[in-house]
Amino acid sequence: MIRNKDGLTEKEFLEQYNPGEYNRPSVTADILVLGMKEDFSNLKVLLVKRGNHPFMNCWELPGGFIGEGETAFSAAQRELEEETGLRQVYLDQIYTFTCPKRDPRMWVMSISYLALVSKLEKVKGDDDASDAAWFDFIFTEDEIVLKNREKNIEIKYSLEEEFFKNSVLTYKNYIPTLESKERLAFDHIEIIIEAMKKLRENFDHSDQIFCLMPKHFTMAELRETYRAVMNQDVYKATLKGFVEEKIVPTGKMKKSNVKNGRQSREYTYGGNEE
Repeated sequence: MIRNKDGLTEKEFLEQYNPGEYNRPSVTADILVLGMKEDFSNLKVLLVKRGNHPFMNCWELPGGFIGEGETAFSAAQRELEEETGLRQVYLDQIYTFTCPKRDPRMWVMSISYLALVSKLEKVKGDDDASDAAWFDFIFTEDEIVLKNREKNIEIKYSLEEEFFKNSVLTYKNYIPTLESKERLAFDHIEIIIEAMKKLRENFDHSDQIFCLMPKHFTMAELRETYRAVMNQDVYKATLKGFVEEKIVPTGKMKKSNVKNGRQSREYTYGGNEE
């Protein structure tokens, strides 16, 4: 048996160990859910409205506390279903937010996730969310705008670039400043920024774009999705080079849902086929 400097085995050590000697934070899982507008003109983001203090009546990303015995991933899945009704969506862990004062109630860390959906399902607020809705989402170098015309809500932040060094590497970040009457709860604007930065960094060399596409799609729809995520256009030939080994023609024609869309060759994702 291995004993420590006090002569204790691991079993004896654990029996007398007192976890209360250390401060422990609570942990949440918060999720940025992205989909494409039906006409592929821009991204949509899912927000829920807080039904209780703090930040009561403010809009926020869906999420909540990780329960005992849960992983962060399973908590994110559960919270999405409880607050919005969404199930079985693509989830990718983004970052862990640890600022000690990010939650006015107590010490709360957040493990953030990015969720991508291929269809804008109808959502409704449930559990501790009083409402849920899809917002038009624009993220440029200068600003972030979230807008829901039906509810007459616009949330807007201006962005200022900030550069910081990590050893020999230099990274770009964005500092948000609220420019509207409405605001997001907690530090959720920072979660959105980090999630979008990671999505854009990975987009060219991953298959994530297909998580935003319907089962059958055209090259025009694929191109508009790329433009919406990356905030830049892409030549048709360049895009085809990115995806040609991952898509399979169905042999059918499809009228593109993009504005002024025409009949075009129809494709489906074949990247996971053996």
